[in-house]
Amino acid sequence: MFVYLGFIVAGLCASTLVAGWASDENGRRLEMLLASPLGRARWAISSGIGVFGAIVVMTVLSMLGIAIGVASAGTDVLTPVAGAVVIGLYAAAVAGIGFAVGGLYRNTIAGEAVAVFVIATFLIEFLAPLLNLPDWVHQLALTSHLGQPMIGNWDPIGMTVCVAIAVVGLILGGVGMRNRDVA
Repeated sequence: MFVYLGFIVAGLCASTLVAGWASDENGRRLEMLLASPLGRARWAISSGIGVFGAIVVMTVLSMLGIAIGVASAGTDVLTPVAGAVVIGLYAAAVAGIGFAVGGLYRNTIAGEAVAVFVIATFLIEFLAPLLNLPDWVHQLALTSHLGQPMIGNWDPIGMTVCVAIAVVGLILGGVGMRNRDVA
């Protein structure tokens, strides 16, 4: 149950961070930065890396909280603490989706697109088994490809896909922003 809640919280945190990333342009703060020799693509990628850094901090703090809680219970600490890494990878992947939406389409909806993706993923993951939907419907949820990391059942392919989505999304966001630069 913690993982389900962790995915929702981390995903919505990523949505908030992506909305903050997009607000630089929406709030006209980016215009001041672009007065220097900084292009939109470089801003998008460097700010996106900053968002990934915030996700790392969030993940480390989650790991610390899990470690304190599990240690107080007197059980295995390493497995659930390491499992929290997967929640951070999921947050990075959904942030990558937001970067791609913001760069290729409009950054005003990047945060909202991430929130919709997170909620849709949760609903698919939660409701597909309850409603006896076909397995392919359940497989649509990104979280269904991450295993059960809190008990040590890892899915390295799903984790690799999360990293790939994060990196490709950031690159697509930078490419899309570059197309908006005035030469």
